[in-house]
Amino acid sequence: MKCRMQKNGIWRVQWILLCLFTLCSVSCKDDETNQVLPYNPNLPVEITGFTPETGGGGTRMVVYGKNFGTDVSLMKLTVGGLDAKIINVLGDCMYCTIPQKAYKGNLVLTVGEGEQAQTVEAEKKFAYVRQMVVSTLCGKVDEKGKFDVKEGPFDDCGGIDYPTWFSFDPNNKDILYLAQDGQNMRVLDLKSKYLHNAVPKGGAGLDRMRTITWTLDGDTMIIANDRDGDTYANNIYIVRKKGEELHKQFIDNPRAMQQGRGCNGSAVHPTNGELYYNSFYSGEVFRYDYWAAKDDKGGFDYSLREKLYNIQDKDWEFNFVIHPTGTYAYIVVINQHYIMRTDYDRDRKTFGTPYLICGLAGKGDEGRGWVDAVGEKVRLNEPYQGVFVLDTNPERKGDKYDFYFTDKMNHCIRILTPDGQVSTFAGRGSSALNNDPWGYVNGGLRSEARFDRPCALAYDEETKTFYVGDTSNHCIRKIAMEEGDEQEESENN
Repeated sequence: MKCRMQKNGIWRVQWILLCLFTLCSVSCKDDETNQVLPYNPNLPVEITGFTPETGGGGTRMVVYGKNFGTDVSLMKLTVGGLDAKIINVLGDCMYCTIPQKAYKGNLVLTVGEGEQAQTVEAEKKFAYVRQMVVSTLCGKVDEKGKFDVKEGPFDDCGGIDYPTWFSFDPNNKDILYLAQDGQNMRVLDLKSKYLHNAVPKGGAGLDRMRTITWTLDGDTMIIANDRDGDTYANNIYIVRKKGEELHKQFIDNPRAMQQGRGCNGSAVHPTNGELYYNSFYSGEVFRYDYWAAKDDKGGFDYSLREKLYNIQDKDWEFNFVIHPTGTYAYIVVINQHYIMRTDYDRDRKTFGTPYLICGLAGKGDEGRGWVDAVGEKVRLNEPYQGVFVLDTNPERKGDKYDFYFTDKMNHCIRILTPDGQVSTFAGRGSSALNNDPWGYVNGGLRSEARFDRPCALAYDEETKTFYVGDTSNHCIRKIAMEEGDEQEESENN
């Protein structure tokens, strides 16, 4: 996937533009008075050029011309028929931000009011390039942060309680299941744009639904159930009810598959179907051949599980995400702020001893932070759900999958490469608002977008779309290419 943010390059461009504007402001001063002149309605307004000449929404741009004046309140600039944000103006140059979806690219400037106003249009068009942006798919709260929990179309489905884990129906990519730690499961029908209720709490002891995984045929859902008790079901399965409406196929009849305390995560191996799951209280990892343990009546022999190892110590909250090829898995340690890797031994049919891939292991809260780096120099703050995303660059060698994951308390989405390099993909933008990294802002991935404790993450490879469970904003966000008129964009470029 060719959407990794080149953060250093972007900030370098912004600094260059700021320097250009500063130099421009110096040259804009009147030679005799050494002061910037206000708008003069008796002199013509002109646009003589702008830089850069191409970019997407959120691009900072310097516009050159004559007789702009000094009062931003007297100016209006549109790009592609949409209002651009004017940051500053100094006589013969202005500093502004390109709006989203400005596909037409024509610059129209109005200076002054009433009969003294002048409107001009630049001879050249800005070449708008569509980009990946953050938007809101569904869920909203009122001005007091309150919301209803209800079924309904995406534009009227209330708020989302606590969206912590996503999983697509493997046999229908229009159906996206949402586990909510401590709440009922929901299901999003992406085709009909409707939010439904799904698996309720209570059945077979379902309480804290932490993760969702699937048998290889895609007809059985397995839910990691986090409860405090050795005899409680820690993995619960539901068999697809074929013939029902898509969103009703995994509603009822949950049954226990395994039992034990504090299961934070389960994952089925993509080639041989083994189930791997954990225990929070002792930091244990188990392997379970559930098909061999199943009897003729649908029950299971719980003793046929194999303990592999303890990852570190007790009270380690973690989940598994297995590589699409099954060659390795990442162990995402939420409450200790690091990610480990465990390699799969095909001969022994088991995962080996895990080792650190990024973050600071064994240091607890000392490992909290937001640092893009490599390996132990990386700092995370409650990494949560991750997905493997194929990089389609034909020149890339070796493992072509990157790992995108939510970093909950850093309020962002990050990328982990196979060699342990971590970068920030989306979030923590709109720095001009305040110094907080959290919030609710849509727009450019790094320039504008803000999240507030994102947890759930899913990726649709066909549409190149990410879905994000934004827990404290009680909504589902979407990261995708801007929608627009591709033909018009192509013609302008």
